[in-house]
Amino acid sequence: MNHPRGIALILALLVTSFLSAIGLGLAVVVFMDRLATGNTRGSVGLLHAADAGLELAAHDLARANWDDVLAGLFQASFADGAPTGVRAVPGGGAVNLTAETNALNCGKSTTCTVAQMNANTDERPWGVNNPQWRLYAYGPLANLPELARPTPCYLAVWIADDTREQDADPLADGDEEGRGVLRARAVAFGPLGARHAVEADLARVCEEVAGEEWCRPGIRVQSWQEVRQLVP
Repeated sequence: MNHPRGIALILALLVTSFLSAIGLGLAVVVFMDRLATGNTRGSVGLLHAADAGLELAAHDLARANWDDVLAGLFQASFADGAPTGVRAVPGGGAVNLTAETNALNCGKSTTCTVAQMNANTDERPWGVNNPQWRLYAYGPLANLPELARPTPCYLAVWIADDTREQDADPLADGDEEGRGVLRARAVAFGPLGARHAVEADLARVCEEVAGEEWCRPGIRVQSWQEVRQLVP
């Protein structure tokens, strides 16, 4: 007499378990979809922030002496202290500006020697003409008053000489091909180790007038590319 009731109870438990599994699966799918959407939105925001860093640097470079910039004697108006040390990243985490600069110049986080910066590598095959990156503009993006809803990130822009120059002096804008062109790398550091980087060639349009060099106002972006990099 109790046998049919026992089977019904087992079937009810199986159906309940099945429906619970379906509900849990749908909840996981919705959660992962929202997480992926948030990650994509954050990645796009960091990309636009890095691009804004290039525009910011170009604006200040239009009024700067490029030899002073390459020698590290001039910083952009957007700078939160000395171009070294550790900074907090809005939203969580930190960025070591010194280590990031060293990584660009010799591929390691510790201080670079002249020999290491001049070494021929796959990433830096120009020898004594290898770019020597200088941190130029840096700070939390929220420090820019022009932005109403800035992406929570720390923005840093490095400047280096154009690698087409063969004057063996990466700390000066030479007198040959490549004069009036700088290389800029902008990196937006987001929460929990997220980052996005872009590079561009920034050029002045200059010509000789009455024996003197005359440059038009503003800076032109000659090339632009997104940079895929390993996190140090």
